[in-house]
Amino acid sequence: MSASFKVATWNVNSLRLRLPQVLAWLQANEPTALLLQETKVEDALFPLAELHAAGWQAVYHGQKSYNGVAILARTLPTDVQLGFTTKPEATENQSRVIGATVAGVRLLNLYLPQGEATDSPKFAFKERIYQALTTELQTLAAQYPQFIASGDYNISADERDVPIPAKRAEKQVMFTPAEQSWFKQVQTASGLRDALRLINQEAGIYSWYDYRMYGRAPHHGWRIDYHLVSPALQPKVRNVVHHTAVRALPQPSDHIPVVLELDLA
Repeated sequence: MSASFKVATWNVNSLRLRLPQVLAWLQANEPTALLLQETKVEDALFPLAELHAAGWQAVYHGQKSYNGVAILARTLPTDVQLGFTTKPEATENQSRVIGATVAGVRLLNLYLPQGEATDSPKFAFKERIYQALTTELQTLAAQYPQFIASGDYNISADERDVPIPAKRAEKQVMFTPAEQSWFKQVQTASGLRDALRLINQEAGIYSWYDYRMYGRAPHHGWRIDYHLVSPALQPKVRNVVHHTAVRALPQPSDHIPVVLELDLA
């Protein structure tokens, strides 16, 4: 009999602000693991007691006010890595990467930079991180057959992942040809693939809603949160669900949870 493995990625844009929403969502959905980005809390203030009280364990890598990543599960994730193993300098001491093993599956949780503008130093930083990510995922995919790299990639892969008309977005950061080429190279080098596109080619499935431009409109987001799965797991992808209902909550994050469901033997 196969067993269900559910891993969720969610950029919460401040864990302490949205902790009640996270706890309620965990109780209602019971993922095997929840990968959080933009926790925006230094490690000493991480809300571990509240999570423990709700029956969840966590490993985390944070910093004050910015960035921050965490992996939550019912049992404590093991073999934790903070940052890239191959090119640790690439993140420039920002808390953007954490990896761990949960229920025999290796997980890498990523919060990749947005880039600001194509002529910004932040865009060059984004390119350097993607170059390092290509090497990292290639290395980890070879090491762990059951491997998933999930998180906020801050890139939309193609025209299906942005509002119509897509041409309007071509020069915008997160949808430039250069960024799309970085995202493709990551997958080509590692053999990882976008789990959603293995089973669903539909356009207009979004995970991020710009506070300023889109508000709560359900059909005017971008898809920038992905689960990339290793070759061994690709045939086991059962579903990828975008939990848009959280956008109706008070003070929601600009991202929604995206849940990957696998059938594991």
